[in-house]
Amino acid sequence: MNMKFVKRMLAATLAATLMVAPALTVGATTNSSSSSNEESSNSDSNSGSTEAAVVTEALPSSTVSVAGTVIKSQVNGAYAVKTLAGVAVRQGNDAIKAAAGLGKSETPFARVYDITAKKSPRVFDSFNGAAAAAGGTVLGAVNFDLGKMAGGKFADLPADVSVPVTFGVKNANGRTLSVIKVVPGGATTILTDTDENPNTVTVPVTGGLAAYAIMAN
Repeated sequence: MNMKFVKRMLAATLAATLMVAPALTVGATTNSSSSSNEESSNSDSNSGSTEAAVVTEALPSSTVSVAGTVIKSQVNGAYAVKTLAGVAVRQGNDAIKAAAGLGKSETPFARVYDITAKKSPRVFDSFNGAAAAAGGTVLGAVNFDLGKMAGGKFADLPADVSVPVTFGVKNANGRTLSVIKVVPGGATTILTDTDENPNTVTVPVTGGLAAYAIMAN
């Protein structure tokens, strides 16, 4: 495939994610449509330069690289993650296609990028509330949209599709790691680490968009 086309598709895909995702994440902890819409509008109006910068820096793949551990993601996508030491999908395309019932022309695709308390204050309220209740601290967070590409168009995978994903953690410092997951609508779950590396945390990520924060105890 022509690399110029790939880069254009990557930028367009991530730009679309960034325009849509704020409305999902900022509304995660409220049932008021007016409050959600107001904050979404404010976020959109102030995020143009940030979105452009992230699109420019997005990569078609990602590698976890921390404390001598290197794990390459098995799924291509649009990755713009700097707060963590990389993100890696640990399941291959064929296995995901079989689990999701994808056709020959459909390919798994991940859209992953940093989120902050400044840009997504309400989802961070959920993160911080869950962390406080568990006696933990939030170290960083991303939006993770697990989907598929077909004919240059992105669509979410079903929520019942689950793949293992490893997040690299720069400042674990021997603490126990876990992940707080918040989905649109506000449901919050704490996911237990399934690996034994003290500098990474591996959890199941489901199809569609959700916000994931690394928590240390």
